[in-house]
Amino acid sequence: MAGRQEDRAYLVKAEGNFEDHPYFTVGNQRSGEGILRYSSTIRTRDGQELKQTWTVRAVQGLGLPGTLDQDVYVALLQIIDRQGGVPEDGWLSFSLYELMQLLRRTHGGRDYRQIKESLERLAGTIIQSKNAFYRKSTKSYLDDTFHLLERVQHAESTDGSGKRGERTWVKLSEYFVDSYNANYLKGLDADFYWSLSSSVAKRLYRFVDKKRNQQRLWEVDLFSLRDRIPLSSYKYPSKIREKLEPAHEELTHKGFFERVTYRKTSEGDNLVCYAIAEDFSNRRPAVQLEATPEVRIAVERLKAEGLRSDAAEDLVYRHGPERCLRYAEAVTFRKNVRNRAGWVRKAIENGYELDVPDALPGGALDTDLDAGTSAPTADPQMSLVWGDGDPAGRREEAGGNEEAPPMRLRPDPAAEEIWEWVVSDVEDGIDTTALRIWFDGSFGTALEGHTLTVAVPNAFAKEYIESRFGGVLEEALTGRLGEDARLEVIVGERADERAGQHA
Repeated sequence: MAGRQEDRAYLVKAEGNFEDHPYFTVGNQRSGEGILRYSSTIRTRDGQELKQTWTVRAVQGLGLPGTLDQDVYVALLQIIDRQGGVPEDGWLSFSLYELMQLLRRTHGGRDYRQIKESLERLAGTIIQSKNAFYRKSTKSYLDDTFHLLERVQHAESTDGSGKRGERTWVKLSEYFVDSYNANYLKGLDADFYWSLSSSVAKRLYRFVDKKRNQQRLWEVDLFSLRDRIPLSSYKYPSKIREKLEPAHEELTHKGFFERVTYRKTSEGDNLVCYAIAEDFSNRRPAVQLEATPEVRIAVERLKAEGLRSDAAEDLVYRHGPERCLRYAEAVTFRKNVRNRAGWVRKAIENGYELDVPDALPGGALDTDLDAGTSAPTADPQMSLVWGDGDPAGRREEAGGNEEAPPMRLRPDPAAEEIWEWVVSDVEDGIDTTALRIWFDGSFGTALEGHTLTVAVPNAFAKEYIESRFGGVLEEALTGRLGEDARLEVIVGERADERAGQHA
Protein backbone atom coordinates (compact mmCIF):
# COMPACT_ATOMS: atom_id res chain seq x y z
CA MET A 1 0.00 0.00 0.00
CA ALA A 2 2.99 2.31 0.22
CA GLY A 3 2.57 3.29 -3.42
CA ARG A 4 -0.82 4.81 -2.64
CA GLN A 5 0.43 7.20 0.02
CA GLU A 6 1.36 9.97 -2.41
CA ASP A 7 -2.03 9.65 -4.12
CA ARG A 8 -3.74 10.23 -0.80
CA ALA A 9 -2.06 13.55 -0.04
CA TYR A 10 -4.94 15.78 -1.14
CA LEU A 11 -6.87 16.67 2.02
CA VAL A 12 -9.73 19.11 1.67
CA LYS A 13 -11.08 20.84 4.75
CA ALA A 14 -14.38 19.39 5.97
CA GLU A 15 -16.52 21.10 8.62
CA GLY A 16 -16.45 18.97 11.78
CA ASN A 17 -20.14 18.89 12.72
CA PHE A 18 -21.29 17.53 9.37
CA GLU A 19 -18.65 14.79 9.59
CA ASP A 20 -19.90 13.89 13.05
CA HIS A 21 -23.71 14.09 12.93
CA PRO A 22 -26.06 12.16 10.61
CA TYR A 23 -27.39 14.23 7.73
CA PHE A 24 -27.37 12.08 4.58
CA THR A 25 -29.67 9.04 4.70
CA VAL A 26 -27.25 6.79 2.81
CA GLY A 27 -28.16 3.65 4.75
CA ASN A 28 -31.60 4.43 6.15
CA GLN A 29 -34.37 2.72 4.21
CA ARG A 30 -37.12 4.11 6.46
CA SER A 31 -36.71 7.83 5.90
CA GLY A 32 -40.03 8.24 4.12
CA GLU A 33 -41.48 10.33 6.96
CA GLY A 34 -38.95 13.01 6.09
CA ILE A 35 -37.53 13.30 9.59
CA LEU A 36 -34.16 12.07 10.85
CA ARG A 37 -33.66 12.16 14.63
CA TYR A 38 -30.46 11.57 16.55
CA SER A 39 -29.81 12.02 20.27
CA SER A 40 -26.91 11.33 22.60
CA THR A 41 -25.59 12.24 26.01
CA ILE A 42 -22.07 13.54 26.52
CA ARG A 43 -20.18 14.31 29.71
CA THR A 44 -18.68 17.79 30.00
CA ARG A 45 -15.27 18.51 31.50
CA ASP A 46 -16.84 19.48 34.82
CA GLY A 47 -18.59 16.09 35.01
CA GLN A 48 -22.06 17.25 34.01
CA GLU A 49 -24.17 15.28 31.52
CA LEU A 50 -25.31 17.18 28.45
CA LYS A 51 -28.25 15.91 26.41
CA GLN A 52 -27.86 16.48 22.66
CA THR A 53 -30.56 16.24 20.00
CA TRP A 54 -30.07 16.64 16.26
CA THR A 55 -33.14 16.64 14.02
CA VAL A 56 -33.10 16.86 10.22
CA ARG A 57 -36.41 17.67 8.47
CA ALA A 58 -36.96 17.23 4.72
CA VAL A 59 -38.23 19.94 2.42
CA GLN A 60 -41.70 19.06 1.15
CA GLY A 61 -41.62 17.10 -2.11
CA LEU A 62 -37.84 16.61 -2.22
CA GLY A 63 -37.17 14.24 0.68
CA LEU A 64 -34.20 14.02 3.01
CA PRO A 65 -30.62 14.37 1.69
CA GLY A 66 -29.28 11.02 0.47
CA THR A 67 -26.56 9.38 -1.59
CA LEU A 68 -26.26 12.00 -4.34
CA ASP A 69 -26.47 14.83 -1.84
CA GLN A 70 -23.53 13.45 0.13
CA ASP A 71 -21.46 13.54 -3.07
CA VAL A 72 -22.64 17.07 -3.90
CA TYR A 73 -21.67 18.19 -0.39
CA VAL A 74 -18.13 16.79 -0.75
CA ALA A 75 -17.82 18.43 -4.18
CA LEU A 76 -18.84 21.77 -2.61
CA LEU A 77 -16.08 21.30 0.00
CA GLN A 78 -13.61 20.85 -2.86
CA ILE A 79 -14.86 24.01 -4.56
CA ILE A 80 -14.47 25.94 -1.30
CA ASP A 81 -10.95 24.56 -1.02
CA ARG A 82 -10.10 25.47 -4.62
CA GLN A 83 -11.28 29.04 -4.05
CA GLY A 84 -9.13 29.51 -0.98
CA GLY A 85 -11.83 29.23 1.68
CA VAL A 86 -15.34 30.42 2.39
CA PRO A 87 -16.07 33.93 1.04
CA GLU A 88 -16.75 36.47 3.78
CA ASP A 89 -20.36 36.96 2.70
CA GLY A 90 -20.97 33.21 2.52
CA TRP A 91 -21.87 33.25 -1.19
CA LEU A 92 -20.06 30.51 -3.13
CA SER A 93 -19.98 30.83 -6.93
CA PHE A 94 -19.26 28.01 -9.40
CA SER A 95 -20.48 26.49 -12.64
CA LEU A 96 -22.60 23.35 -12.73
CA TYR A 97 -20.09 22.03 -15.28
CA GLU A 98 -17.35 22.25 -12.62
CA LEU A 99 -19.61 20.50 -10.12
CA MET A 100 -20.36 17.74 -12.65
CA GLN A 101 -16.66 17.13 -13.20
CA LEU A 102 -16.03 16.73 -9.47
CA LEU A 103 -18.99 14.35 -9.22
CA ARG A 104 -17.68 12.21 -12.10
CA ARG A 105 -21.08 12.57 -13.77
CA THR A 106 -22.02 12.94 -17.43
CA HIS A 107 -23.17 16.30 -18.75
CA GLY A 108 -26.61 15.27 -19.90
CA GLY A 109 -29.77 17.17 -19.14
CA ARG A 110 -30.99 14.57 -16.63
CA ASP A 111 -27.80 14.88 -14.59
CA TYR A 112 -28.05 18.66 -14.52
CA ARG A 113 -31.64 18.44 -13.30
CA GLN A 114 -30.66 16.02 -10.55
CA ILE A 115 -27.80 18.24 -9.38
CA LYS A 116 -30.04 21.32 -9.31
CA GLU A 117 -32.62 19.35 -7.33
CA SER A 118 -29.90 18.20 -4.92
CA LEU A 119 -28.83 21.80 -4.26
CA GLU A 120 -32.46 22.76 -3.66
CA ARG A 121 -32.80 19.86 -1.24
CA LEU A 122 -29.71 20.95 0.70
CA ALA A 123 -31.13 24.48 0.85
CA GLY A 124 -34.56 23.36 1.98
CA THR A 125 -33.60 20.73 4.55
CA ILE A 126 -34.05 22.06 8.09
CA ILE A 127 -31.62 21.25 10.92
CA GLN A 128 -32.64 21.65 14.55
CA SER A 129 -29.76 21.54 17.02
CA LYS A 130 -30.08 21.37 20.79
CA ASN A 131 -26.61 21.24 22.33
CA ALA A 132 -25.41 19.34 19.24
CA PHE A 133 -23.74 21.70 16.74
CA TYR A 134 -20.40 22.70 18.31
CA ARG A 135 -19.27 26.32 17.81
CA LYS A 136 -15.52 26.51 18.25
CA SER A 137 -15.55 30.31 18.13
CA THR A 138 -17.61 30.49 21.34
CA LYS A 139 -16.70 27.05 22.75
CA SER A 140 -20.38 26.27 23.16
CA TYR A 141 -23.13 24.17 21.60
CA LEU A 142 -25.83 25.63 19.41
CA ASP A 143 -29.56 25.73 20.16
CA ASP A 144 -31.12 26.91 16.92
CA THR A 145 -32.77 25.97 13.63
CA PHE A 146 -30.85 26.49 10.38
CA HIS A 147 -30.00 25.11 6.91
CA LEU A 148 -26.73 23.95 5.39
CA LEU A 149 -27.46 26.21 2.39
CA GLU A 150 -29.59 29.30 2.85
CA ARG A 151 -30.24 30.03 -0.83
CA VAL A 152 -29.49 28.70 -4.32
CA GLN A 153 -29.48 30.80 -7.49
CA HIS A 154 -28.83 29.83 -11.12
CA ALA A 155 -28.19 32.20 -14.03
CA GLU A 156 -27.55 31.79 -17.76
CA SER A 157 -25.98 34.38 -20.05
CA THR A 158 -24.88 34.83 -23.65
CA ASP A 159 -21.72 36.72 -24.62
CA GLY A 160 -21.15 38.82 -27.72
CA SER A 161 -20.22 35.81 -29.83
CA GLY A 162 -23.42 34.01 -28.94
CA LYS A 163 -21.74 31.55 -26.56
CA ARG A 164 -23.96 30.58 -23.67
CA GLY A 165 -22.71 30.35 -20.11
CA GLU A 166 -24.15 29.38 -16.75
CA ARG A 167 -23.32 30.21 -13.15
CA THR A 168 -24.62 29.00 -9.82
CA TRP A 169 -24.47 30.75 -6.45
CA VAL A 170 -25.18 29.12 -3.10
CA LYS A 171 -25.41 30.98 0.21
CA LEU A 172 -23.78 28.93 2.96
CA SER A 173 -25.31 28.94 6.42
CA GLU A 174 -23.78 31.50 8.76
CA TYR A 175 -23.20 28.70 11.27
CA PHE A 176 -21.31 26.64 8.68
CA VAL A 177 -19.23 29.68 7.70
CA ASP A 178 -18.51 30.53 11.34
CA SER A 179 -17.46 26.95 12.11
CA TYR A 180 -15.32 26.68 8.97
CA ASN A 181 -13.54 29.98 9.61
CA ALA A 182 -12.98 29.01 13.26
CA ASN A 183 -11.06 25.95 11.95
CA TYR A 184 -13.41 23.35 13.37
CA LEU A 185 -12.25 21.15 10.51
CA LYS A 186 -10.80 17.78 9.57
CA GLY A 187 -8.81 16.73 6.55
CA LEU A 188 -10.91 14.74 4.07
CA ASP A 189 -9.04 12.72 1.45
CA ALA A 190 -11.13 13.61 -1.59
CA ASP A 191 -9.32 11.23 -3.94
CA PHE A 192 -9.94 8.31 -1.61
CA TYR A 193 -13.57 9.33 -1.08
CA TRP A 194 -14.27 9.31 -4.83
CA SER A 195 -12.57 5.93 -5.21
CA LEU A 196 -15.31 4.35 -3.09
CA SER A 197 -18.43 2.99 -4.76
CA SER A 198 -20.66 2.38 -1.71
CA SER A 199 -22.39 5.42 -0.24
CA VAL A 200 -22.32 3.74 3.18
CA ALA A 201 -18.56 3.19 2.81
CA LYS A 202 -18.13 6.88 1.94
CA ARG A 203 -20.09 7.92 5.03
CA LEU A 204 -18.32 5.39 7.24
CA TYR A 205 -14.94 6.65 6.03
CA ARG A 206 -15.93 10.27 6.76
CA PHE A 207 -17.21 9.42 10.24
CA VAL A 208 -14.48 7.05 11.43
CA ASP A 209 -11.69 9.26 10.08
CA LYS A 210 -13.17 12.17 12.06
CA LYS A 211 -13.76 10.33 15.33
CA ARG A 212 -10.46 8.41 15.49
CA ASN A 213 -8.64 11.75 15.93
CA GLN A 214 -5.51 10.61 14.06
CA GLN A 215 -5.27 7.44 16.18
CA ARG A 216 -4.69 4.07 14.55
CA LEU A 217 -7.17 2.15 16.75
CA TRP A 218 -10.75 3.25 17.47
CA GLU A 219 -13.90 1.49 18.60
CA VAL A 220 -17.56 2.42 18.84
CA ASP A 221 -20.82 0.90 20.04
CA LEU A 222 -22.69 -0.74 17.14
CA PHE A 223 -26.00 0.93 17.95
CA SER A 224 -24.35 4.35 18.21
CA LEU A 225 -22.67 3.75 14.84
CA ARG A 226 -26.03 2.67 13.37
CA ASP A 227 -27.54 6.00 14.36
CA ARG A 228 -24.56 8.09 13.19
CA ILE A 229 -24.46 6.80 9.62
CA PRO A 230 -27.54 6.41 9.84
CA LEU A 231 -28.75 2.91 9.08
CA SER A 232 -32.33 1.79 9.54
CA SER A 233 -33.33 1.10 13.16
CA TYR A 234 -32.16 -2.51 13.30
CA LYS A 235 -32.72 -4.05 16.74
CA TYR A 236 -30.06 -6.76 16.68
CA PRO A 237 -26.26 -6.40 16.53
CA SER A 238 -26.07 -9.24 14.01
CA LYS A 239 -28.27 -7.30 11.58
CA ILE A 240 -26.20 -4.13 11.95
CA ARG A 241 -23.03 -6.15 11.29
CA GLU A 242 -24.64 -7.67 8.21
CA LYS A 243 -25.52 -4.24 6.79
CA LEU A 244 -22.06 -2.85 7.53
CA GLU A 245 -20.18 -5.81 6.06
CA PRO A 246 -20.08 -4.61 2.39
CA ALA A 247 -18.74 -1.21 3.48
CA HIS A 248 -16.18 -2.86 5.77
CA GLU A 249 -15.01 -5.07 2.92
CA GLU A 250 -14.64 -2.18 0.49
CA LEU A 251 -12.79 0.04 2.98
CA THR A 252 -10.46 -2.85 3.83
CA HIS A 253 -9.87 -3.68 0.17
CA LYS A 254 -9.15 0.00 -0.61
CA GLY A 255 -6.62 0.21 2.23
CA PHE A 256 -8.37 2.33 4.88
CA PHE A 257 -9.08 -0.44 7.38
CA GLU A 258 -6.34 -2.88 8.25
CA ARG A 259 -8.86 -5.04 10.10
CA VAL A 260 -12.34 -4.91 11.62
CA THR A 261 -13.19 -6.93 14.74
CA TYR A 262 -16.01 -7.10 17.27
CA ARG A 263 -16.17 -7.57 21.00
CA LYS A 264 -18.78 -7.56 23.75
CA THR A 265 -18.07 -5.81 27.04
CA SER A 266 -18.94 -7.07 30.52
CA GLU A 267 -21.69 -4.44 30.60
CA GLY A 268 -23.26 -6.00 27.52
CA ASP A 269 -22.21 -3.36 24.99
CA ASN A 270 -21.51 -4.56 21.45
CA LEU A 271 -18.45 -2.80 20.03
CA VAL A 272 -16.93 -2.71 16.56
CA CYS A 273 -13.16 -2.18 16.63
CA TYR A 274 -11.34 -0.52 13.73
CA ALA A 275 -7.61 -0.73 13.04
CA ILE A 276 -6.63 1.94 10.51
CA ALA A 277 -4.03 1.09 7.88
CA GLU A 278 -0.60 2.52 8.66
CA ASP A 279 -0.34 4.95 5.75
CA PHE A 280 -3.68 6.51 6.73
CA SER A 281 -2.92 6.63 10.45
CA ASN A 282 0.41 8.36 9.83
CA ARG A 283 -1.03 11.19 7.80
CA ARG A 284 -0.66 14.61 9.38
CA PRO A 285 -3.72 16.70 10.19
CA ALA A 286 -4.55 19.53 7.82
CA VAL A 287 -2.07 22.40 8.22
CA GLN A 288 -3.48 25.37 10.15
CA LEU A 289 -2.06 28.60 8.73
CA GLU A 290 -2.53 32.09 10.06
CA ALA A 291 -4.60 33.75 7.34
CA THR A 292 -2.39 36.80 6.81
CA PRO A 293 -2.43 38.52 3.40
CA GLU A 294 1.09 37.25 2.71
CA VAL A 295 0.09 33.66 3.40
CA ARG A 296 -3.10 33.88 1.35
CA ILE A 297 -1.27 35.36 -1.60
CA ALA A 298 1.53 32.78 -1.47
CA VAL A 299 -0.94 29.89 -1.29
CA GLU A 300 -2.97 31.24 -4.22
CA ARG A 301 0.19 31.78 -6.27
CA LEU A 302 1.34 28.19 -5.72
CA LYS A 303 -2.12 26.91 -6.62
CA ALA A 304 -1.96 28.95 -9.83
CA GLU A 305 1.16 26.96 -10.74
CA GLY A 306 -0.79 23.73 -10.38
CA LEU A 307 -0.12 22.69 -6.78
CA ARG A 308 -3.04 21.32 -4.85
CA SER A 309 -4.33 23.42 -1.99
CA ASP A 310 -3.04 21.21 0.83
CA ALA A 311 0.42 20.94 -0.76
CA ALA A 312 0.57 24.72 -1.22
CA GLU A 313 -0.43 25.34 2.38
CA ASP A 314 2.11 22.83 3.66
CA LEU A 315 4.93 24.48 1.69
CA VAL A 316 3.98 27.95 2.92
CA TYR A 317 3.69 26.64 6.48
CA ARG A 318 7.15 25.00 6.39
CA HIS A 319 9.11 27.51 4.28
CA GLY A 320 7.31 30.84 4.59
CA PRO A 321 5.44 32.93 1.98
CA GLU A 322 8.47 34.89 0.73
CA ARG A 323 10.42 31.80 -0.28
CA CYS A 324 7.37 30.20 -1.91
CA LEU A 325 6.58 33.32 -3.93
CA ARG A 326 10.18 33.61 -5.10
CA TYR A 327 10.23 30.18 -6.68
CA ALA A 328 6.70 30.50 -8.05
CA GLU A 329 7.96 33.53 -9.95
CA ALA A 330 11.24 31.89 -10.93
CA VAL A 331 9.59 29.03 -12.81
CA THR A 332 8.36 31.53 -15.41
CA PHE A 333 11.97 32.08 -16.48
CA ARG A 334 12.93 28.43 -16.65
CA LYS A 335 13.09 26.77 -20.06
CA ASN A 336 11.87 23.26 -20.83
CA VAL A 337 10.06 22.78 -17.53
CA ARG A 338 7.33 20.29 -18.33
CA ASN A 339 5.91 19.98 -14.81
CA ARG A 340 5.79 23.48 -13.32
CA ALA A 341 4.11 22.36 -10.09
CA GLY A 342 6.71 19.64 -9.54
CA TRP A 343 9.61 22.02 -10.22
CA VAL A 344 8.24 24.68 -7.87
CA ARG A 345 7.73 22.18 -5.06
CA LYS A 346 11.24 20.74 -5.47
CA ALA A 347 12.83 24.19 -5.71
CA ILE A 348 11.12 25.39 -2.52
CA GLU A 349 12.01 22.25 -0.58
CA ASN A 350 15.66 22.20 -1.71
CA GLY A 351 16.28 25.97 -1.83
CA TYR A 352 17.65 26.12 -5.38
CA GLU A 353 19.91 29.09 -6.07
CA LEU A 354 18.59 31.35 -8.80
CA ASP A 355 19.93 33.32 -11.73
CA VAL A 356 16.95 35.32 -12.95
CA PRO A 357 16.37 38.60 -14.80
CA ASP A 358 16.76 41.75 -12.69
CA ALA A 359 13.72 43.32 -14.35
CA LEU A 360 11.07 41.44 -12.36
CA PRO A 361 8.48 43.93 -11.07
CA GLY A 362 8.94 44.73 -7.41
CA GLY A 363 12.11 42.64 -7.11
CA ALA A 364 10.10 39.52 -6.41
CA LEU A 365 13.18 37.32 -6.43
CA ASP A 366 15.56 39.69 -4.62
CA THR A 367 14.50 38.60 -1.15
CA ASP A 368 16.33 35.71 0.42
CA LEU A 369 15.65 32.33 1.88
CA ASP A 370 14.16 31.92 5.33
CA ALA A 371 16.48 33.18 8.04
CA GLY A 372 18.35 30.36 9.63
CA THR A 373 17.92 27.77 6.88
CA SER A 374 20.82 25.74 5.56
CA ALA A 375 22.65 26.58 2.35
CA PRO A 376 20.53 26.10 -0.77
CA THR A 377 20.91 23.04 -2.97
CA ALA A 378 21.91 23.42 -6.59
CA ASP A 379 19.43 22.65 -9.36
CA PRO A 380 21.32 21.15 -12.33
CA GLN A 381 19.19 23.28 -14.69
CA MET A 382 20.15 26.54 -13.01
CA SER A 383 23.19 28.76 -12.64
CA LEU A 384 24.44 28.94 -9.05
CA VAL A 385 24.41 32.74 -8.88
CA TRP A 386 22.10 35.31 -7.38
CA GLY A 387 21.48 38.61 -9.15
CA ASP A 388 24.56 40.22 -7.65
CA GLY A 389 26.54 37.04 -7.06
CA ASP A 390 26.46 37.53 -3.30
CA PRO A 391 24.03 35.14 -1.68
CA ALA A 392 25.57 35.54 1.75
CA GLY A 393 25.16 39.30 1.57
CA ARG A 394 21.54 38.92 0.57
CA ARG A 395 20.86 36.50 3.44
CA GLU A 396 22.35 38.95 5.93
CA GLU A 397 20.42 41.87 4.47
CA ALA A 398 17.12 40.01 4.32
CA GLY A 399 17.46 38.55 7.80
CA GLY A 400 18.10 41.97 9.38
CA ASN A 401 15.09 43.85 8.05
CA GLU A 402 11.52 43.71 9.20
CA GLU A 403 8.71 45.06 7.09
CA ALA A 404 7.57 48.48 8.30
CA PRO A 405 3.90 48.82 9.25
CA PRO A 406 1.73 50.22 6.45
CA MET A 407 1.06 53.95 6.34
CA ARG A 408 -2.31 55.13 7.60
CA LEU A 409 -4.02 56.90 4.71
CA ARG A 410 -7.42 58.44 4.30
CA PRO A 411 -9.51 57.46 1.27
CA ASP A 412 -10.31 60.21 -1.22
CA PRO A 413 -13.95 60.14 -2.43
CA ALA A 414 -13.06 61.04 -6.03
CA ALA A 415 -10.23 58.51 -6.15
CA GLU A 416 -12.47 55.88 -4.55
CA GLU A 417 -15.13 56.38 -7.22
CA ILE A 418 -12.65 56.09 -10.10
CA TRP A 419 -11.01 53.01 -8.55
CA GLU A 420 -14.36 51.29 -8.10
CA TRP A 421 -15.18 51.95 -11.75
CA VAL A 422 -11.80 50.60 -12.88
CA VAL A 423 -12.16 47.40 -10.86
CA SER A 424 -15.70 47.01 -12.17
CA ASP A 425 -14.44 47.39 -15.76
CA VAL A 426 -11.86 44.60 -15.39
CA GLU A 427 -13.59 42.16 -13.03
CA ASP A 428 -15.08 40.07 -15.84
CA GLY A 429 -11.55 39.27 -17.01
CA ILE A 430 -10.16 38.41 -13.55
CA ASP A 431 -10.97 35.26 -11.64
CA THR A 432 -13.30 35.77 -8.66
CA THR A 433 -10.74 34.29 -6.27
CA ALA A 434 -8.01 36.59 -7.59
CA LEU A 435 -10.26 39.63 -7.08
CA ARG A 436 -10.91 38.62 -3.49
CA ILE A 437 -7.27 37.84 -2.69
CA TRP A 438 -5.39 40.62 -4.47
CA PHE A 439 -7.85 43.52 -4.33
CA ASP A 440 -9.32 42.99 -0.86
CA GLY A 441 -8.61 46.08 1.27
CA SER A 442 -7.54 48.28 -1.66
CA PHE A 443 -8.90 51.83 -1.90
CA GLY A 444 -8.37 55.08 -3.80
CA THR A 445 -6.35 57.55 -1.73
CA ALA A 446 -5.57 60.39 -4.17
CA LEU A 447 -6.55 61.69 -7.62
CA GLU A 448 -4.24 64.37 -8.99
CA GLY A 449 -4.83 65.28 -12.60
CA HIS A 450 -4.72 62.00 -14.53
CA THR A 451 -2.83 60.10 -11.82
CA LEU A 452 -4.82 57.78 -9.57
CA THR A 453 -3.12 56.60 -6.39
CA VAL A 454 -4.42 53.38 -4.90
CA ALA A 455 -3.42 51.93 -1.53
CA VAL A 456 -3.21 48.17 -0.89
CA PRO A 457 -2.63 46.52 2.52
CA ASN A 458 0.84 45.04 1.98
CA ALA A 459 3.84 44.80 -0.32
CA PHE A 460 2.74 41.39 -1.63
CA ALA A 461 -0.54 42.77 -2.94
CA LYS A 462 1.25 45.79 -4.45
CA GLU A 463 3.74 43.57 -6.25
CA TYR A 464 1.13 41.25 -7.67
CA ILE A 465 -1.34 43.92 -8.73
CA GLU A 466 1.45 45.75 -10.55
CA SER A 467 3.03 42.69 -12.16
CA ARG A 468 -0.09 40.64 -12.93
CA PHE A 469 -2.84 43.18 -13.51
CA GLY A 470 -1.03 46.48 -14.11
CA GLY A 471 -1.59 46.52 -17.87
CA VAL A 472 -5.31 45.77 -17.81
CA LEU A 473 -5.88 48.21 -14.95
CA GLU A 474 -4.09 51.06 -16.70
CA GLU A 475 -6.04 50.33 -19.89
CA ALA A 476 -9.30 50.59 -17.94
CA LEU A 477 -8.05 53.76 -16.22
CA THR A 478 -7.26 55.28 -19.60
CA GLY A 479 -10.86 54.69 -20.60
CA ARG A 480 -11.93 56.73 -17.57
CA LEU A 481 -9.31 59.51 -17.39
CA GLY A 482 -7.85 59.71 -20.90
CA GLU A 483 -4.58 58.79 -22.62
CA ASP A 484 -2.38 60.43 -19.98
CA ALA A 485 -3.86 58.34 -17.18
CA ARG A 486 -1.40 56.72 -14.78
CA LEU A 487 -1.94 54.29 -11.90
CA GLU A 488 0.27 54.42 -8.83
CA VAL A 489 0.00 51.62 -6.27
CA ILE A 490 1.30 52.18 -2.74
CA VAL A 491 1.15 50.29 0.55
CA GLY A 492 -1.21 51.69 3.15
CA GLU A 493 -4.29 51.06 5.25
CA ARG A 494 -7.41 53.12 5.87
CA ALA A 495 -6.76 55.52 8.74
CA ASP A 496 -10.43 55.56 9.66
CA GLU A 497 -10.53 51.74 10.04
CA ARG A 498 -7.60 51.56 12.46
CA ALA A 499 -8.90 54.51 14.41
CA GLY A 500 -12.21 52.71 14.82
CA GLN A 501 -10.53 49.58 16.07
CA HIS A 502 -8.74 51.43 18.86
CA ALA A 503 -11.59 53.70 19.79
